[in-house]
Amino acid sequence: MSSHRSPAGVRSSVKHPIIDADGHWVEYNPVFAERMRKVAGDKAADGFIAAQKRIPEALNLSIAERQRRGIPMEGYWGRQSTNTRDRATAMMPRLLYDRLDELGIDFGVIYPTAGLGIPRIVDDETRRAVIRGFNIVTAEYFAKLSDRLTPAAVIRCGRPTRRSPSSNSVPASSGPRSECSAAALPAALRSPGISIRRSGASP
Repeated sequence: MSSHRSPAGVRSSVKHPIIDADGHWVEYNPVFAERMRKVAGDKAADGFIAAQKRIPEALNLSIAERQRRGIPMEGYWGRQSTNTRDRATAMMPRLLYDRLDELGIDFGVIYPTAGLGIPRIVDDETRRAVIRGFNIVTAEYFAKLSDRLTPAAVIRCGRPTRRSPSSNSVPASSGPRSECSAAALPAALRSPGISIRRSGASP
């Protein structure tokens, strides 16, 4: 038997809440895209599907070709499948919610995986449609779990002086309470009783 303590055991020994401030869920792209199609239209869904081809296409390139084109090594390790229960937990928000005590977590800020690349979409109209649809569908997935989980919205930060219209695409009462920029950094973490900002970040 392992001598390591379980997450729940570690949690029971501390006197403060444990907040996972950088958890990621793994969207199931085929289902996610069709939900986007229903709430935001074909441009959003088709743009999302097209954006998901970037990493597989990059991984299929030779090292020499990636070096020639200046394409960095993409992450291939984040979609493990050996432990199917843990994989399902990463893909199903309700299952993650149900396992939070087992994982020793009191509250989680959940960041996207498939959504990290969508601010890079070049066409303005497509990018806005995809981000809007992505944020709406994400908010729907987590709407009934907000007492312990909150998803980060995807916000394009290409022009610091002008906030993307997509940032207002989900009502504040039901939408994400954290933001994920194109660089995948939270602009702020806002939750009942919590006020945490990056050093030097403005309100």
